[in-house]
Amino acid sequence: MGDSAGSGLSAGGGWKAFLLVFFPVMLVLAWLSIGAAEWQKDVRIRSVSVDGAELVSSAAVGKGLQGLIGKNIREVDTEGVEKRVSGIAWVKQVRVGWELNGVLRVVVVERVPLAEVFFEGGRFVMDTEGVLLPPPAGFGTRVQGLVRVSGFPSTSLREKGFLRVDGESLALVKGFSEAMFGVPEAAILVRELHLERANGSWFSVAGDPARFIVGNDGDFKEKLKKFGIFWQLVISKKGYGCYRSVDLRFRDRVFAIDAVAEP
Repeated sequence: MGDSAGSGLSAGGGWKAFLLVFFPVMLVLAWLSIGAAEWQKDVRIRSVSVDGAELVSSAAVGKGLQGLIGKNIREVDTEGVEKRVSGIAWVKQVRVGWELNGVLRVVVVERVPLAEVFFEGGRFVMDTEGVLLPPPAGFGTRVQGLVRVSGFPSTSLREKGFLRVDGESLALVKGFSEAMFGVPEAAILVRELHLERANGSWFSVAGDPARFIVGNDGDFKEKLKKFGIFWQLVISKKGYGCYRSVDLRFRDRVFAIDAVAEP
């Protein structure tokens, strides 16, 4: 009986101690919440910060946003800002938010360049999703090492007003690009990939008129390795211009057709 009564008194004392701590904490939190809400009413935008912009300049992203400086943070239409920034060609996603120190922060996720593309008389850069976009400012120095691609079939698909290549072509370019950068000779020598249907895609090498046929059925890394061996053992010794085409599509062998001598 004594132990039971003692336990009851102990439990009751514990609840009283808890309530003595809980209510003051809740009152303080409520007071802080009300104070923060009142304080936010007077917070104004003092600067615009842009994060993640590399292909797109921070100035281009922030253009027009300077007019928001001085406005109350609650008056800023963040969804409207996101919509405007997302209209920039190389911006894939954007998130806009304000901070209690008065900073309007714009976080940009850019598209990833995959290849330089010649299509219907225009020059574009294709991203990893197959969207054809205008070359970003300073393209020659800021985006290097992209394979050039031509021979895309016509397409009417559009995204944000830009053309998108078909899925088969995109997969082919992705596969070839990944394989090319895994073979040093190819990464240095390959100039342009030309797409052709019926398993006839081929690439060219700077300074040599030959067509190096890789087809459309994948296994590009092995084909480019064969190209590297053929280049070192044959072309580097015989010189440029000896072949009209070099077929790399066959397992364990290469078929080369001599160049036709002009009369």
